[in-house]
Amino acid sequence: MYVQPLESSLTPNSLASPAGNAESEGALVRGSTAAAAGDGISRFAPPASNDSGSLQGLFGPLMGVLQQLMQVLQSLMGYGCGNGSGSANERFFQNASGSSDGDPHLSFNGQKWNNMSSQPDLLDSDSFAGGFRLSTQVTQPNGKGVTWNQSATVALNNGATTVTMNNDGAASITSYGRQISIARGQTVQLGDGASATLDQNGSLVVTAQNGSGGRIEATLNPQGKGVNVDVTAHDVDLGGALVNGPPSSSGPIGGGPISGGPIIGPYPIGQPPIIEPPPVGWPQPASE
Repeated sequence: MYVQPLESSLTPNSLASPAGNAESEGALVRGSTAAAAGDGISRFAPPASNDSGSLQGLFGPLMGVLQQLMQVLQSLMGYGCGNGSGSANERFFQNASGSSDGDPHLSFNGQKWNNMSSQPDLLDSDSFAGGFRLSTQVTQPNGKGVTWNQSATVALNNGATTVTMNNDGAASITSYGRQISIARGQTVQLGDGASATLDQNGSLVVTAQNGSGGRIEATLNPQGKGVNVDVTAHDVDLGGALVNGPPSSSGPIGGGPISGGPIIGPYPIGQPPIIEPPPVGWPQPASE
């Protein structure tokens, strides 16, 4: 509905000029209520039209700004290449290194612990198109409960591409259901900045890079009864068992029973733990 504006002492020139006309500006404040209301309607109400294009012209710039803001937020939250293939608890690392070696010993950035189980998510990252996931499958435990990495696999392209090294030294690559052969000294391009190289010594090196300088390199090396896995990463988000570290102890803070009595903690840093006398019936430590 179009509303006929009331007469106003403001001229077009006074509206366009920052200084305006002092007398007219005063009239906007001191004038009648009707004049002020009419001027407000004529200045702020959009012209009447049934054409939806006029609404798009009015709100189009605002929608463009909102879309740009959403793209910036998505880039910050997903590091620019989120794809849903990583874990929900990934963290950004400028530099990181980890491994699963031997029977097997796990390590990440200097922290070491043992874990004899298969790791379906040893390390993952959503900083690459199609994601990056490293997993291990262990052998059956021997009589002492010891296992080794029977195989290690890197999954790319949302799982459509897999690169596997077995403990017998056999390397295999599958991409979108197709087997790809690889010989020693050969490099195979896997798309989206990823490649696999079979070194002359039998190690299989899988590398992934993105356009933001992020990089992961995983070396799968058959040694003895298992496959040793060593990985380095730079400027990427990482998650998985290596990043999570060893399972936290469910016991009391400060440890468990020693020398016949439990440790009472926590206790101030730099002071020795308080050891209470053994309670009645507590097993006595065996004499050497």
